[in-house]
Amino acid sequence: MGLAAQFEDIIHRQLNVHAAWLPVTVPYQLGDYGFISDGVFQKIGNIKADFGVSFAASTGNDATLNFTSDSVTAIDSSAGAGVSVNPGIEIKANLTFKFNSDRSFLVKAPVINVAQIDNVNQVMNQLKQVSDWRRKFVVVYQVYTAQNPLIISNVDSGTEVTISGAGTAPKLFNVGDASASFSLKTNKELGLEVTGKSGPVALGLFKLNWLSGNLQLLGPDDEVKVVDLNGQALTDTI
Repeated sequence: MGLAAQFEDIIHRQLNVHAAWLPVTVPYQLGDYGFISDGVFQKIGNIKADFGVSFAASTGNDATLNFTSDSVTAIDSSAGAGVSVNPGIEIKANLTFKFNSDRSFLVKAPVINVAQIDNVNQVMNQLKQVSDWRRKFVVVYQVYTAQNPLIISNVDSGTEVTISGAGTAPKLFNVGDASASFSLKTNKELGLEVTGKSGPVALGLFKLNWLSGNLQLLGPDDEVKVVDLNGQALTDTI
């Protein structure tokens, strides 16, 4: 399984939506459209800019993302013992993450802001009138933006990543203000490293079912939940 598929699986299990790939670095927005390829959303454009489709946006409830692969252990060198890295734990010197298996993940995002399209049914009705709209297209109706997350994936087992600094875990993992006060070093090449930036990590997606005319919310494992114009679940599928 590749890195994108692994991150997609993490987002499915933790947030019940789809991954934004690459996380943080790609500036996804509400109304972006494209298709699913190898389980990951591929952006083509935006429905407002390309088709003049309007929508109403609002702010949803904040979320958090806290995932560590089973094979990853953490050692606080000041204590000389393994620790469970949760908010509030004091890190006095160096914290070393040991990746004991290939392609493992460490994802810490204490604050994730959620933006969403409120009138998805009205958006769907507008898309029905777009002559160039394709059956495979899906639309971003939620964007989960992580504030200064720490996202690391290794390539080979035996990788060690050491974070040096002083503070508490919330400051350590919300690295925006503290980015100048600690450093990150590794003994091997990393497959993915995101620190000290804010951006999208997850996306809520929907598509139009041309056979039924109903809205389809894409859920975990690329399953599709079919709803009517009132948001009530239906039994038909794609």
